[in-house]
Amino acid sequence: MEFKTLANTSIDEILSVFNHSFSDYIVPFYLTKEVLISKIAAEKLDRNISVGAFEEGRLISFILQAEKIENGEKTIYNGGTGVVPESRGKGLVRKMYDFIIPLLKERSADLLLLEVIEGNQAAIRAYENLGFTMVRKLNCFNGNINSGKGNTTVTIKELTALQWDKFMPFWDIEPSWQGSVFILEDMLKDCLILGAFRDEILIGYIIYNPFSRKIYQIAVDKNHRNQGIGTRLFDGIKEISEGQTIAFNNVHDTSENTYTFLEKTIGLNNWLSQFEMKRNI
Repeated sequence: MEFKTLANTSIDEILSVFNHSFSDYIVPFYLTKEVLISKIAAEKLDRNISVGAFEEGRLISFILQAEKIENGEKTIYNGGTGVVPESRGKGLVRKMYDFIIPLLKERSADLLLLEVIEGNQAAIRAYENLGFTMVRKLNCFNGNINSGKGNTTVTIKELTALQWDKFMPFWDIEPSWQGSVFILEDMLKDCLILGAFRDEILIGYIIYNPFSRKIYQIAVDKNHRNQGIGTRLFDGIKEISEGQTIAFNNVHDTSENTYTFLEKTIGLNNWLSQFEMKRNI
């Protein structure tokens, strides 16, 4: 058995092992090459700091990772761990981390971050045994947006820039990796941003990718909540998406009001939940 980074491993080989690893997963799924390439680009996954286990030169397990520096702290994000079914039970995830952590220390990394599906007890126990602790629960929603019931007294306009100085004061929580400032800064060309205005003042916004049909962020000024502003923003996405199914992943599970809003008012289904886990290096 050999452990090394994925710097010289082809996308095709990673794709093959990725799909084989997740074929019997708690939520089975299959990626095309185009979707994997898009995931790597969108999540800023870096094969130079990703790791694989190789048996007789053949990839059998991997951890795909990305890196960001924020507030002086370097975080390494696990964007996907896979082990082919016939090689499970050999402690490969621990062995891959044992290999890659010294290299991450050389890069002055401070923190490991990942998400694991609620109900995947084997993975949760494995990560806890590796020193990870649960930080928060993240809910994933999908479905068709209900017919418009939003506040029609506000004006909805398309924005051409990510106005973080105006957006961030609306936040109650920090977005997860996929919806973070770090990720979205490089995705502007793929995203549509709608702003809600009252008397020409921005009071809410939503960020949506029409290609993947994913919502990354929505927030409303605290002084204008419970007035149909969020619903009005979703009305705008419903019109743009022409009624197609949309997804809104990794919504922080802290507010019963947000959960009720997305399910009862907007009509989305909480089809999956994940735990965000962290570990100091």
